[in-house]
Amino acid sequence: MNAAALFGAGKRVFEVAAELGVAYATAHRWKRRWEREGPAGLHSRGKPGPDKQLSPDQLDELEQALLAGAPAAGFEQGLWTLGRVRAFIAQRFGVHYSEVTIWKLLGELNWSPQKPEKRAREADREAIERWKTQRWPQVMAQADQEGRTLVFVDESGFSQRPARKRTWAPRGHTPILEFNFNWKRISAIAGVSFYELWFALHEGSIRAPQVIKFIQQLQARIGQKLLLIWDGLSAHRSRAVRAFLAGLGDAVRVEWLPAYAPELNPVEFLWGHLKNHDLANVTPDCLWKLSKAARNALFKAQERPSVIHAFWVQTELPFP
Repeated sequence: MNAAALFGAGKRVFEVAAELGVAYATAHRWKRRWEREGPAGLHSRGKPGPDKQLSPDQLDELEQALLAGAPAAGFEQGLWTLGRVRAFIAQRFGVHYSEVTIWKLLGELNWSPQKPEKRAREADREAIERWKTQRWPQVMAQADQEGRTLVFVDESGFSQRPARKRTWAPRGHTPILEFNFNWKRISAIAGVSFYELWFALHEGSIRAPQVIKFIQQLQARIGQKLLLIWDGLSAHRSRAVRAFLAGLGDAVRVEWLPAYAPELNPVEFLWGHLKNHDLANVTPDCLWKLSKAARNALFKAQERPSVIHAFWVQTELPFP
């Protein structure tokens, strides 16, 4: 109403905005209403009412639709995002929420933002579940009966190109990671038992000779019969490795994991732990520094039984 009086006195828009301490766009909008409707056009219309809320039944329906997945709701592929949930609610229930409200609503439904795990389409989920529930208990029983140390084995690589993870920096100043554009890598092979971890690092790829050498190291360090559990890597299936294992007689037995089932191998979670924690944002400028950083990170994991235990928990395999 003060604006109406000022406009009536011949004040211009920028003068009204400055005098009343409002934005120029706001004062301009008021003037247009004043010109169309007079002072009555500037009477308060009251605070806008809240958006229509979902009923309890609609919330239950929403939760079931969310659990069914985004593709079941008509999205071509992918997972739920705030934007997708917002669009789905508007389409299904005619309720228009902001993304902030969607965030709060999902929190009330006990949902949280999470990084999705990757899973191969080629994986046979039924075969994986059978191995987990049927074959794995048999493997443990056989190892116990034959006095074998059970060791999961897997290979991975570390490079000079960093695994970038969030870190702290002043607002508006994105931190910079410098790394070698022509980056190199080293390979690692590791074995995990119920309580211990063994590893070896190599330049270049892991091939049959490196696998054979690692098995020999395991035999020397453990001093018992072994039951190795690993995937179908070509080095594991090579003639050289098969001939070497055959020459060991009963000393080492091998159990094969189902195809495309890294989630059954606790060593896979070792690699994830290293790349997301100890080696995250690490940018060594030469190969020996990369090797030193990887070796120190593996030694650190080796000395922490609770970390090894966590790898087993993530596989969801029962263990002693």
